[in-house]
Amino acid sequence: MRTLVTILVTAVVLFPLTAGATIWYVPDNFSTIQAGINGIPDGDTLVVREGTWYENLDFNGHNVVLASLFLLDGDPAHIENTIIDGSQSGSVIIFWYGEDSTAQVFGFTIQNGHDYEGGGIYCYDSHPVISNNTISGNHAEWYGGGIFCDYSNSRISNNTISGNSSDTEGGGIYCTHSQTLISNNTIIGNTAYDWGGGICCWYCWDTTLTIEYNIIMADSAGFGGGIGCWGAHPTISYNIISGNWAEYNGGGISGDGNPTISNNTISGNSAGDAGGGFFCRSGNPTIVNTILWEDTAPEIHVTGGSPTVTYCDVQGGWPGTGNIDADPIFVGPEKEDFHLRWHSPCVDAGDPSLTDPDGTCSDIGAFYFNQDVLGIVELYPHDEPIVIPPGGGSFVHDMWVFNFFGHPGRADIWTYAFVPGMGRYGPIDLYRNVRIPADSIGQNNVSQNVPGPAPAGDYVFVAYVGEYPSTIIDSSYFYFHKEGSAGGGVIGWFDGSEWLKGSGLRESNLPSDYALSQNYPNPFNATTVIEYTLPVESHVKLQVYNIRGQKVATLVDSKQQAGYRSVNWDASKVCSGIFFYKLTAGDFTEIKRVMLVK
Repeated sequence: MRTLVTILVTAVVLFPLTAGATIWYVPDNFSTIQAGINGIPDGDTLVVREGTWYENLDFNGHNVVLASLFLLDGDPAHIENTIIDGSQSGSVIIFWYGEDSTAQVFGFTIQNGHDYEGGGIYCYDSHPVISNNTISGNHAEWYGGGIFCDYSNSRISNNTISGNSSDTEGGGIYCTHSQTLISNNTIIGNTAYDWGGGICCWYCWDTTLTIEYNIIMADSAGFGGGIGCWGAHPTISYNIISGNWAEYNGGGISGDGNPTISNNTISGNSAGDAGGGFFCRSGNPTIVNTILWEDTAPEIHVTGGSPTVTYCDVQGGWPGTGNIDADPIFVGPEKEDFHLRWHSPCVDAGDPSLTDPDGTCSDIGAFYFNQDVLGIVELYPHDEPIVIPPGGGSFVHDMWVFNFFGHPGRADIWTYAFVPGMGRYGPIDLYRNVRIPADSIGQNNVSQNVPGPAPAGDYVFVAYVGEYPSTIIDSSYFYFHKEGSAGGGVIGWFDGSEWLKGSGLRESNLPSDYALSQNYPNPFNATTVIEYTLPVESHVKLQVYNIRGQKVATLVDSKQQAGYRSVNWDASKVCSGIFFYKLTAGDFTEIKRVMLVK
């Protein structure tokens, strides 16, 4: 038996209750609700405040059924400390009374559910909005480790869905007979024994199921590591599908039906048997304007059905109108960013009947190259290969930004180094709001020093143009090698001033405020970089805590000069989960959430 309880963290009057329902309020001094809060009748409403942690819920001895959960003021920052824990005793949240879109789950961490269907969220004949949540560590013995939808036209958007599992189909999300919209989610590290590690679409023949603008990464299954379709006609568009794995077929997507797959980037997936990018067993799928690159060969494998593939970039080639076989030339070094660079062969190579938002011919891939951008950046290293001796040294390069506008504009220009065994470090140089002339701006013969204490190994030196730190218009990079290290210790460098110094961090570019940035990458596996800014010299303390409030690492505890700082957190000896990092500098304190997925 399932008990219906509605939990709201907002004004209850916005969402009318059924006649006769009672509103129950948790006392102000409750920070944790545990077993023992019983006797909430079916259909009544329990009202709590943000920051409450639900653990081992037991309402009158039944599984917990939650309808509408709303976060006060809609502030996503509360996700980190408003937790609903299923304690492995059933679905954490359940919709099965025909709720419409006024039923919403917004801004919570939903974890540790365990049921036959829908370990995290169970939807049957309901149409809730599920957005801005972290859904992790849930399990289904049958379908939908994270979310289960049956005859449900739900909207699932802007969630992080990670580390969920299913013994059959749909490790992250399972949809059947549903017109669900799955949009702008990060779906990472989920597993299913049979179909659809990230998402499984099952028997959606006569419905509209849309999967768009998602990052689907590091998921795994027997068939369809990223997405598994069986008897379904989903529209799959504008997704990054990368690093997924299938034991048998379809590392990125396994299709059995008539899916429409348009403007996706499918890269770095693998399959034990065939179809690293896409596997077709039956049906008539359509693939257009999609990159399939660096998946295990063959990129596309067909055992039945008749797929139509046009205007795609397929490594190894594929017959079809407009198809090419050429390196797509992504922005990021080592495929860290799947945006196209200005000279990518995928620019303007898509279906000529379609246009991108900048009015030009459609591009191939999940991201179009905006030809209205300010400019592109190019690095030109001298005297390659570049080898730095153990005691330190320098290399010389030219750096230029070229303007596409035809009239002056402004942009930020900055550089990073990718350090062996540590990840991204920087910015080394940061120039804000630089005026770019109508043609170009740049400098030749720039000398970049590399100190002796820098570790041995292979480095990547990267320059970016855009709006620091979140908007990257373009990047350019090259490699160099350091033969050894003079020693000195990694932690000591991060606590001090910059250890790679080019033309210097200009005084005019010093930050005006304290700030703590979101770590990169997030979610991450093993190592991640945390950046922050100091407007004045300050004593800095940067610490990491688990969701129990226990300190797991101190990354910085020292006085630092004003500037743009970054530190690497090596979590290789820490178990997967959600953590929080806290920066204290002067009178400034800020906390952000980070997810470790192994």
